[in-house]
Amino acid sequence: MARRTKQEADETREALLNAAELVFLERGVARASLDEIARAAGCSRGAVHWHFGDKLGLFLALDERLLLFQDEACELLADKDDCRLLSSMRGNIVDAMLRLEQDPHRRRLLTVMLQRCEYVDEMAPALERRLKADATMRSVLRRRFEAAVAHGEMACAWSPEQAATFLHSLIGGLINDWLRADGAFSLSHDIDQALEVFFACLGVATPQAVSTHA
Repeated sequence: MARRTKQEADETREALLNAAELVFLERGVARASLDEIARAAGCSRGAVHWHFGDKLGLFLALDERLLLFQDEACELLADKDDCRLLSSMRGNIVDAMLRLEQDPHRRRLLTVMLQRCEYVDEMAPALERRLKADATMRSVLRRRFEAAVAHGEMACAWSPEQAATFLHSLIGGLINDWLRADGAFSLSHDIDQALEVFFACLGVATPQAVSTHA
């Protein structure tokens, strides 16, 4: 009986998170009510309070579900043996973009977190998570460009820091445009073409990007 009760509680929690994802997407975090979320989940408002305390607790729990693009890209780009060349960067980033655009659930969550809420004071933990992920990704990108300089692959006046900042902004801008357009264009194709031009400007010769998910 105790095992069944725990299973039912877990199922209710997941139902509430799924409902919050859809209600926040449609209504925005500020306008959505706990009553709406509870109804969408087929639960009582009391169940929301039991599992999450309040709407902020529910929002933060939902945020934990999201695999940030920055975290995934850093995993693909990070040094593993200190001998990876910049020529792999284009394929790594395209692959991360392709994974994102093929996951509707992740796209909905990212839309909620980037375009359906305001990061006021009480949401500081979620904002801090994004700022930390951004800083880590810029650092990883900078190291890749530093490696390119060391291997003679960059032939322009851009510093590794400048190149990393530009590329990070390019990636973030394309993701935001793609979310606003509701996936109306191919994110992986557009970043692939943009990276081809960008690396050409840097004086970097890169092969055609080939995704492992193509």
